Amino acid sequence: MSSSRVGLRLAACLLNISEARRKYIVENIAKAALLDKNGKKHPQVSVLNIFSDQDYNRSVITIAASVDKLGLAEDLVRHVPGCSVFLFGEADLPEKRSLVQRRKQLGWFTRRDVSALQPDLGAAPARRCGLTACFRAL
Repeated sequence: MSSSRVGLRLAACLLNISEARRKYIVENIAKAALLDKNGKKHPQVSVLNIFSDQDYNRSVITIAASVDKLGLAEDLVRHVPGCSVFLFGEADLPEKRSLVQRRKQLGWFTRRDVSALQPDLGAAPARRCGLTACFRAL
């Protein structure tokens, strides 16, 4: 085992996408998460899972990366126009709020007008919420 891998801190990202029926869109978003601003693959970034629910037309992409690759969120915003990113856990500095705390603070489940939400990166969510991402360190 390489000594550079010992103590590697990971971050997880859950991308929630209002799309499941057009598989190519979901796959293109997953590919965008793997690429830097120059279109080269990020080292130490992996798509762990893609779950799509055809009935609800929703997909979730799970990504893992080295914690120092939290710039991945900025790359996603750049590659996927309209993307909204909300940070929590270790990625939510200095507060380090949990996902539950963050959702409560935002009024995530009680809000009728999601366009009033202020994401940490990217555009405010549209009524249909095309793509939202939550990043946290593991």
